[in-house]
Amino acid sequence: MQKSDPSRYRFGPLERRGLIAGWRGGQIASVAAGLVVAVVVLHARPDVAGGVLALVAVAGGIGAACWPVAGRAPEEWAPTVARWGADSALHRRRWRSHAPEAGHRANRAGRPRSASDVDGPFGALALLTVDGGHGAPPGAAVVHDARERTYSAVLAVRGHSFSLLGAEEKDRRVGGWSAVLAGLAREGSAVHRLQWLALTLPDDGAAVRSYLSEHAVSPAEAAVRRSYGELLDTAGADTCRHEVLLVLQVREARNRGTASQRQRESCTSLLREAESMQRLIADADVSVDGLLRAHELVEVLRRTGEASAPPSVVASDRGRATSPWPTGVEVEWSRVRTDQVWHATYWIAEWPRIDVGPDFLAPLLLGPVRRCLTVVMEPISPSRATRQVEQARTADIADSELRRRGGFLSTARRAREAEIVVRREAELADGHASFRFSGYVTVSAASTELLEEACRVTEQAAGQAHLELRRLYGDQGRALTCTLPLCRGLS
Repeated sequence: MQKSDPSRYRFGPLERRGLIAGWRGGQIASVAAGLVVAVVVLHARPDVAGGVLALVAVAGGIGAACWPVAGRAPEEWAPTVARWGADSALHRRRWRSHAPEAGHRANRAGRPRSASDVDGPFGALALLTVDGGHGAPPGAAVVHDARERTYSAVLAVRGHSFSLLGAEEKDRRVGGWSAVLAGLAREGSAVHRLQWLALTLPDDGAAVRSYLSEHAVSPAEAAVRRSYGELLDTAGADTCRHEVLLVLQVREARNRGTASQRQRESCTSLLREAESMQRLIADADVSVDGLLRAHELVEVLRRTGEASAPPSVVASDRGRATSPWPTGVEVEWSRVRTDQVWHATYWIAEWPRIDVGPDFLAPLLLGPVRRCLTVVMEPISPSRATRQVEQARTADIADSELRRRGGFLSTARRAREAEIVVRREAELADGHASFRFSGYVTVSAASTELLEEACRVTEQAAGQAHLELRRLYGDQGRALTCTLPLCRGLS
């Protein structure tokens, strides 16, 4: 990301490097397959009809490699379509919990259990509880992903009306957050990934109306209360509340001990990093409510399947025990249903390539639509980042030379990508940190009709934020987990 002036920012284009002259392996395979088919056809029918068929085969191979369909070439769609077909044939597009009434199973750290009772997109996930230590509250929640061998903890945080601040104050707070991130991209950092989630939840205004009825009771205040009540009636449809979560993830410890020992060591390392993160982001003027306990994280996870969300994570029913995962999942090509709610997930394919302010995401964070915006980040150590940028520069030079010899023109997009690589190399030399990141947006509604309307509103808001959203057709089940506090979404 390039900072062009005191309060303006610009992102580079999505990097699309390939194996040879910018061509991906799938593109090369598609064209090669078309050529092979053409040779076979000409060998079998050396006549005009065979020549026509051969030409069609070559054109089909080139079209499959280059012709975009909903933002992706057919060769890019092939893995998704194949996976969708396999899931349909094996009846894996619908899933129900093996034990919906078994209740919430939050294990003590050091007592691993099999996740065989959890299937579908939530397979291999287990919710653990940790008995304090390193500033963590008793019963702090940790999500263990046995498949990826990772452990994640969730912090509840709050901002302070960022959009209403002046330009200098915004810059100062962005600088504070940048300093927090820079501390994670160090050699030997225990943090594997970092994720923030901003949840927008429609609010019926019941809390505001209750406060008004309790405090505006004198006769002199009757007119004021009536006027304010009319204002609430008018603006009620656009009322929403926000929750922000910050997720830290570490890799499983690589010692030679038992599984319980590795789990205990991993949780200890995670809590240590979480305690450090709480101190750092507090210095960046972000209020930290602390690590979520098991029952609080259960409420966040279960909310994906509940049509009406509870008023607050902190005010959840502490005595209720429930499964942390949805009891039923039904995956369709363009959406997925968890229990009572339908969801559609988008990938942020392009970030703003024009100068924007630090609050450019405001259109997506505000509004009456129930949605979750999340960014998953992976810190890259300086040595690894230097190797990657050197390899990228070498690949760009080689591709440019191949394209020049082949007579292909260099596009402005490729020139911009090369400039970004050169600038990133200079920033690394100056000591700046490097991250990989990806963003997702999930829209939720109680019915398919309301979902499609919410999707249209979200796509319009994304355009106002200068973002390009790409709906993840055929992969909605897995995509939904990218907007849960699981640090998923980076390959």
